[in-house]
Amino acid sequence: MYGIDNLNERKKACEAFWENRLGRPLICVTAPKAGGEIVEYDSSYVRRVREVKQKNYDSMLRDFDRLARNTFYGGESFPVYTCDFAPDQYASFYGGQIEGQEGQYTTWVHKIADTAEELDCRFKKDSPAFVELIDYIARAAEFANGNFLINMLDLHSNLDTLSALLGPENLCMELLDDPDAVERKLWEINASYAEVYEAVYRAGRMDTLGSIGWHPIWSKGRTAVVQCDFSCMISPEMARKYVIPSVEREAEYLDHCVYHYDGKQALGHFEDILAISAIDCVQWVPGDGEKRTLYWMDLLHRIQEVGKKVWIYDWTAEEILADKELIPDQTVFSLSLPSEDEAKRFLDAFFKKYR
Repeated sequence: MYGIDNLNERKKACEAFWENRLGRPLICVTAPKAGGEIVEYDSSYVRRVREVKQKNYDSMLRDFDRLARNTFYGGESFPVYTCDFAPDQYASFYGGQIEGQEGQYTTWVHKIADTAEELDCRFKKDSPAFVELIDYIARAAEFANGNFLINMLDLHSNLDTLSALLGPENLCMELLDDPDAVERKLWEINASYAEVYEAVYRAGRMDTLGSIGWHPIWSKGRTAVVQCDFSCMISPEMARKYVIPSVEREAEYLDHCVYHYDGKQALGHFEDILAISAIDCVQWVPGDGEKRTLYWMDLLHRIQEVGKKVWIYDWTAEEILADKELIPDQTVFSLSLPSEDEAKRFLDAFFKKYR
């Protein structure tokens, strides 16, 4: 695997972290490789969707391959390629059309119905969008040939899929006007999670190489990020009926998972999320305009107090080395540094601290 001469040790560290026996934080550091080529890499959804539509599968893969060969992967980091087409790509399996605009990074799905009753949310594995995605993942895994990993997709399933298909405003109204239809369609979507996951898992050769999400923690089994961004728009009572059971079902299916907690508007569900025993780790994202996670220490403490791990992604090297607040073996840090030399100096100091 590119940039890694101690692959088994890294895997063992990740396994120990998941099992609460590492004894220190997991640390994932990347930096440009010393003496390497400077690689300009356009990783946008827009580019990926355009090139896949053109059956030009390898262009982006070749660019990532160059990037990975010229990147220093330190600590427990791995070279990982993502095949995501859109944040709302799950909705494309049910007829949503992925669109993007040249010059922008992200893509989106326009609503296709005004009411839940209009939707057909029975999953069809021969849907063109799903077939195209699985074909691309399989090609990416073939191209990688074990030199880098293919990550588990950013799925945005459950209510997030309904939100994309109906539009968030319509879904809010439907939760009031026709809650039975919403619940019925939601559980049709929920029923597809395992089938979608398994298809991606096998196409990406994760059944032999292990899996990794868009979180940085490798697993020898099944891992992913679970979430419900739409939860910020509904009450705790509604969340307990629609969100918590859906997220719990997904988390229980996986061997290890990280919950992506997006925005303080969703904090009304905080204790309900923490009560899901199958969630191993939480990534707290305060939201635009809010202070960084460093300034939410009470919340991070509460996550660790109930036995869950925290993924810290926005601290500086100096802040990580100075930390005395977080429980070490319940913390994973990820960061990028400007140079391999700086990354190695940081890692020397990090491992000295936790020796």
